[in-house]
Amino acid sequence: MPSKVIQDYEEIGAKKRADRDSNLIKEWLIPESKLPKSKDVLKFPEESGYLSEKEIEVTTSSAPKIVNYIAEHKWTSYEVTSAFCHRSQIAQQLCNCLSEIFYKEALSRARELDTYYEQTGKLKGPLHGLPISLKDNINVKNHASTIGMVDFCFNPKGGMKQNSAIAAMLLDMGAVFYCKTNVPVAMMMPETTNHVYGTTTNPCNRLLSPGGSSGGAACQAALRGSCIEIGSDIGGSIRIPSSFTNIYGLRPTYGRYPTYGTRSGLPGLESVHSVNGPLCASLESLEFYMKTLANGDPSQYDPGVAYRPWQQIVLPSVCSFAVLMDDGHIKPTPPITRGLKMVTEALIKHGHKILDWNPAEHDKLQQLISDFFVADGGKHVLKVTEATGEPLYPYMSNYGTSSEISAGKLWDLQSKRSAVCKAFLDRWMSTAKTTGTGHPIDAIIAPVTPMAGSPLDKFGDYVGYTSVFNALDYSVGIIPVSRANKRLDPVDKSFKPRNASEKFIWDNYDPEETEGGSISVQIACRRGEEEKVVALMKMISGYLGK
Repeated sequence: MPSKVIQDYEEIGAKKRADRDSNLIKEWLIPESKLPKSKDVLKFPEESGYLSEKEIEVTTSSAPKIVNYIAEHKWTSYEVTSAFCHRSQIAQQLCNCLSEIFYKEALSRARELDTYYEQTGKLKGPLHGLPISLKDNINVKNHASTIGMVDFCFNPKGGMKQNSAIAAMLLDMGAVFYCKTNVPVAMMMPETTNHVYGTTTNPCNRLLSPGGSSGGAACQAALRGSCIEIGSDIGGSIRIPSSFTNIYGLRPTYGRYPTYGTRSGLPGLESVHSVNGPLCASLESLEFYMKTLANGDPSQYDPGVAYRPWQQIVLPSVCSFAVLMDDGHIKPTPPITRGLKMVTEALIKHGHKILDWNPAEHDKLQQLISDFFVADGGKHVLKVTEATGEPLYPYMSNYGTSSEISAGKLWDLQSKRSAVCKAFLDRWMSTAKTTGTGHPIDAIIAPVTPMAGSPLDKFGDYVGYTSVFNALDYSVGIIPVSRANKRLDPVDKSFKPRNASEKFIWDNYDPEETEGGSISVQIACRRGEEEKVVALMKMISGYLGK
């Protein structure tokens, strides 16, 4: 009997992969012999000769330029959609980043939008004709949302029955959907691998992971297979992949952008909220998305959203930042430390104030997040995996060993979380005494992970640098700083690990293997300060010459 169950999950996964691959455009397929063997494949789509000059121009343009060119009749939605579909397929062949492919459906919608514009002279909305790619958990009617779980491959039969709130809103604004991107099992691992679609690799260095859970989204955005990717973040799932692939990402505060109707590996979890946000190779595209969606009144689509239009803000001439160099649990490896120093030095050079940040509450917040994730004893995850005999990956072993807690215990944990968040806020506000500006710090600058990309299957078990901000529900942006360099980032032979997790990370740091990996930092502002996050991302990226 057990052998039959194992065969079931393998057969179902193979059938779903074949189903996905059948939707690739045969004329665009690159022969295996022509695919690159190199680790870094970021430049391959443009240098391979498989894309036309027009396709390259379209796919390297920002979102606002694309929608303007469509509005000005310089490009058609069909031309734009075809270009992104073609480049997306190349990304898939390079790094296995896609879960659902519906290029032909997208081209049909693009043609309909072109006809509508031609006949009426009107645009469908502010995103008219813009191709947007979605993370696998965002439900699109008639398409699967497997979230990396075998039992969801063909469940429900014929795909999801309705669009999620964010998908419905984007469609009403004129967007074109053409694919969905790969995720890890239940979206609860920091590497993107599952028993359905396999492993997604990092286009900066294919020996490294693109992170998770929005790893497929980040991979495709880095390869410019899309100008806007929509991901989600419950413990770092937008920020870790963005940081590993050298692109921009933003985790907004819950309740401003739609999340209703997306599929979750932990449905009903309210102690920590998953949020949707963008991953983009262009900061201009990211800002365009944040502004356009906020101004579109998402409260009409999601009962949990409060309408708050985008505000234009002016940063003070002198900003102040608290910098976290080490959270006391895992010291960042040499590339990340170098990146933090680059950002700090650039800010000081331009007259801004820098303080050190003491991670006093970080351990408590990280532990609370971990407790919330398995508060049900892993029942929701196990119910789905056990339906087909799908085995848990080692990283998810706690979902099989944890015990369900009582409602009373959960309430106690939530009360503790509120108290720790208040202590964190009080310390933030108290910095007004030491910034020299008369105001508290504008943001915290911190590592995203201790690594400039982890070797495949060697991420470890620590997401403390990101999950702390999920517990706080702060607005956090990711900016790329540089790339790992074996000459500049040698192993620190004097380093002595403080715990097993730190030893694992540092033992697996190999400057040669990590060469070309992404160096990024996160910019954390308080709740609801998305405008400020974007403004600081633009300022710091400008200082870095991005």
